[in-house]
Amino acid sequence: NPVAVAAGLATLRNCTDEVYAHCDEVAAVLRGAASAALFAAGVPHRVQQAGSMFSIFFVADERQVRDYDDARTQDAARYTAFFHALLARGVYLPPSAFEAWFVSAALSGEALDRVLSAFPAAARAAAEVAA
Repeated sequence: NPVAVAAGLATLRNCTDEVYAHCDEVAAVLRGAASAALFAAGVPHRVQQAGSMFSIFFVADERQVRDYDDARTQDAARYTAFFHALLARGVYLPPSAFEAWFVSAALSGEALDRVLSAFPAAARAAAEVAA
């Protein structure tokens, strides 16, 4: 499809070092804020990353989640509560506990503030789920 190819090429041409640096910085802010909110609410979890892509696993110990069998041990009900609390506040994230978060280069300013301000309520919602 020539339109899809043109869109892909335009995206790649605009992916500068500055864009990647911005995505890395925003992802680090999101990971830190989500983890801090979950720790404050007493929710066991682990945040793992690869570049600006990351995942939040609701696991009870400090081990890394390395494969699907590890990921299946997480408390998916906590993720569901976390997801719906964020969605109710206008924050769209992966709907499954088995998916990774991807950061858009456009995420900054008020949009980033909205996500950050929604984390504490989402963490409380996850905490209310019986383990």
